[in-house]
Amino acid sequence: MTSISQQIRSRKDFSLNTKVFYKKYTWRVAFFQPCWRDRNRIAIQDAWYRNRQIIELLENTELCGFKTRADSSYFVYLTRPDKIPELLELWGDDVMEIIGPINERHQDIMLEDLQVVTRKKLWYSKYRYKISSQRHGQTEHEIFEDMQEFCQDTFEPGTYKLNDTFRRASKSFQKKMAQLAASYTTSSGNGFSTLQGNLFNSYRTWMPYTATGSIYLVNHDDVVTLHMMFKPYITTSQKVVTFDELE
Repeated sequence: MTSISQQIRSRKDFSLNTKVFYKKYTWRVAFFQPCWRDRNRIAIQDAWYRNRQIIELLENTELCGFKTRADSSYFVYLTRPDKIPELLELWGDDVMEIIGPINERHQDIMLEDLQVVTRKKLWYSKYRYKISSQRHGQTEHEIFEDMQEFCQDTFEPGTYKLNDTFRRASKSFQKKMAQLAASYTTSSGNGFSTLQGNLFNSYRTWMPYTATGSIYLVNHDDVVTLHMMFKPYITTSQKVVTFDELE
């Protein structure tokens, strides 16, 4: 007998989930939601009434809890798919997309370790691990250059990849920006050119205040090494499990 989850996964509007929503929900059903600016007030009223009915249904029957959110669509988040067939029976014409895990093992992995990311393939088709550091302000950004130099001196070429934040935070890039700003200033003596050069030289114009540096890695040992060296600066550490590996 085909299970409920298997029936849902066979639908054309089903998409594979790659994360846990709100640290708890592995399923999401998206219903059509008219824009509040829509001139069709009846459609807005009907959607509001439908949403209230959905909440009442789940409050009375969904023992594992649920969450709703009205946005571009009306989203219903669930920990399991048991109530989805009833939602489809009552309001199936309004359903735009159903997102859920590929199988029970996939769901268990997402719930057991929120640092595991499920994807169709590895990052850049090569890297299983990603270490990220989110820093705020120019002074905190200085750690990015230390991390970059450590990777270059320690890891084998081709076993890691740095995102663009490291390049922007490097002293060589800052020097290049200063030289370009100086060329703007000296190219013309008028005030506009000077103002343009000063703006171009401003750190915040090419580096956001909150910046995230991400290092993609092939080897788990390198992940351990980075944690040993930069643990206070690491904000997330993720591992990819591909959909093929879950089947």
